[in-house]
Amino acid sequence: MSTGSRTLEVDTGELLFPGLVLAFCLFYYWDTRALPELSMLYAGPLLYITIALAVVTVVVQAVSVGDGDDPGGDGGVESAAAAFDPDTDPGADGEAVFTVRSAAVLIALTAVYIVALEPIGFLAATVAFLAATLYLFGERNPLALAGYSLGFAIGVWLVFVQWLMIPL
Repeated sequence: MSTGSRTLEVDTGELLFPGLVLAFCLFYYWDTRALPELSMLYAGPLLYITIALAVVTVVVQAVSVGDGDDPGGDGGVESAAAAFDPDTDPGADGEAVFTVRSAAVLIALTAVYIVALEPIGFLAATVAFLAATLYLFGERNPLALAGYSLGFAIGVWLVFVQWLMIPL
C-alpha cells in the first residue's frame, strides 16, 4: 500500500505466530471474562503483556515502511527489525539461519522435548531443549547457551512451582 511518497508493506508470513497468539488471547479473555476479579489476579496482567508483545512483534517483524523513491526498486522499504540487526537473514557464516532443514530439526527437537518431559523432568528437559534450540539457530558460546537455558528454565520453574504453586 502506498500513499504519496510513502509505502507500507506487510509480510503476511510474519503475521502467523503473533496472529495465533492474539487469537488465543481473545479466546482466553472471552472464556474467562465472567470469572471473579480475584481469580484473574495473576492471569490478567500476563494476558495484557502477551497482547502487547504480540503487537510489538507485528510492528517490528511484519510491517515495513519506505520512502517510495528508492532507485533500487524496493521503494526504500526497510523493516523495523533491520534497525536492530542489519543482517537479519544470514547467519554468521552467510547462510540463512531459518531454513526448511532448521525448521524440521526444531520440530524434531520439540517432539523429543515433549516425550522427555515426564521421564527426566521439567528442568533437565527444558535446559537441554533450550540449549539445543539456541545452538541450532547460531549461538555457539557455551556460557551463553548455559546461561540462557538455565536462567529461563529456572525462572519459569520459580514462577510456576514456587510462586503460583502449579506443578510442572
